[in-house]
Amino acid sequence: RERERESDCESVRLLLCGCVVTLLSSVSLSDSAIRERFPRLLRLDGHILPRPIAFDVEAPTTLPACKGSYFGSEEIKSVILRFLQQYYNVYDSGDRQPLLDAYHDGASFSLSIPFSLQNPSRCSLGDYHKDSRNIKKLKDPTTRFRLLKHTRLNVVAFLNELPKTQHDTSSFVVDVNTYTNTLLSFTISGVFKEVDEKSRDTVRAFSRVFITVPAGNAGLCIVNDELFVRNATTEEIRRAFATPAPTPSSSPVPTLTAAQQEMLSAFSLQSGMNLEWSQKCLQDNEWDFNRAAQIFSQLKSQGKIPDVAFK
Repeated sequence: RERERESDCESVRLLLCGCVVTLLSSVSLSDSAIRERFPRLLRLDGHILPRPIAFDVEAPTTLPACKGSYFGSEEIKSVILRFLQQYYNVYDSGDRQPLLDAYHDGASFSLSIPFSLQNPSRCSLGDYHKDSRNIKKLKDPTTRFRLLKHTRLNVVAFLNELPKTQHDTSSFVVDVNTYTNTLLSFTISGVFKEVDEKSRDTVRAFSRVFITVPAGNAGLCIVNDELFVRNATTEEIRRAFATPAPTPSSSPVPTLTAAQQEMLSAFSLQSGMNLEWSQKCLQDNEWDFNRAAQIFSQLKSQGKIPDVAFK
């Protein structure tokens, strides 16, 4: 404790030559080890030390607000949204075998979960633990290779072993990383809930990197798939699968059909608006998706859509 209090002082010079610590210690004290105790130290045993590397960051630092999806162009946006809708319709259907058509013959897949769980009292990620290929934890090259799934048959067989899910498409955020004429790489983040009996309604957060190449009918073929799963935060759980807020009305609020719900999720993902405002836009345009998208683009370019619509 005395050394800890001493290390708080603003020492810039220190003499250790011949002192009891250096004579009796069986381990040589490096400059970096001493600097851990005396971070402002500039001179040691008469020798000038190189100035420590530091970052001039004021604390506390406020992180920038989260932005919406980034696609790069409307053409890429259309291709990705169509792919995601088709992919997760199958993924959440209970039978993932048809996903064979989405993967390249030589496709690769890996799954990772956090290296350390900050709150172990929450629902366990045990269903994912044994197959996690988090290379921060795994150092053995043989194990790393074994946990990497190769070929589309092995990839889809493994996907079928994962818990059954339902994804909240309104939570999706997409970022395009790389785009060329022969390759499209993008990251999708969001939340899902597990629908298996043993973990029913457990909400998870995920981030997934798809590396794809062009396929027939302007589609995409997956050559590499990296899935990261973690426990959702309290705020993510609160917002997951949120239904549009009820609005005061003298007439009853109509129940959405399955087709309208699917259209609502797709419109929310494409526009970046929340479900309430997306539903309002679709209803105002008599559930004509293309017309609603056109009106939305016009109003957005004119700055007539309030920020609350995107929260």
